[in-house]
Amino acid sequence: MSKCSPPPSKALSQYAPLIHVMKVKPNKVNLIIGSGGKTIKSIIEETGVDAIDTGDDGTVKITARDLSSLEKSKTIIANLTMVPKVGEVYRNCEIKSIAPYGAFVEIAPGREGLCHISELSSSWLAKAEDAFKVGDRIDVKLIEINDKGQLRLSCKALLPDANQESNSKQQTSGSTKEKTPLKDDVIKTITRRPKRKKQSESEPSGAENATTKTLEKSSAAPATSQGSEP
Repeated sequence: MSKCSPPPSKALSQYAPLIHVMKVKPNKVNLIIGSGGKTIKSIIEETGVDAIDTGDDGTVKITARDLSSLEKSKTIIANLTMVPKVGEVYRNCEIKSIAPYGAFVEIAPGREGLCHISELSSSWLAKAEDAFKVGDRIDVKLIEINDKGQLRLSCKALLPDANQESNSKQQTSGSTKEKTPLKDDVIKTITRRPKRKKQSESEPSGAENATTKTLEKSSAAPATSQGSEP
């Protein structure tokens, strides 16, 4: 029977259903579900998986019919639950929508951040539509994450003009520090006085000479009589 029976398959059939279980942080589960289940429904429609089940402990179970759809959903969920860090740079990101106050940029599949109109360009813009449109791709830098987990992006921080201005400011501040004298040097310059020559111990001072002459004159003057008027 062992000779007649076919050997076990080394790979799973492409038609076999797939189940993948992954763990995320419990506080990130709401990002996967979205408002009213909007996000999780869009992931299912975009990737073609059968279902995505989430648990309060951060367990996410994905059921799919093929490996490609399963991998797509895994990537989207991983991007949604990733923990971005301030200072990270994201290249070739797509502008998903434009508002009067800025543009929403997708730094990863399913993860967007706001690039304020003041951070879109080094020059002043009246409207974001004056310089960009939906579908444009730009490089952005993450500059802030607020208490709600919303991302604030900046395109101006990566422009050459901004880097040159920051470097020139650093050089100017450095040269100013070099030219400014220290406080101790100013005090030493003000309080410095030329040294006087010391008088020799044998030579009497001017005050002693004046006192000696006065005594000599008083001794040489004649004494007055007792009867004379003063």
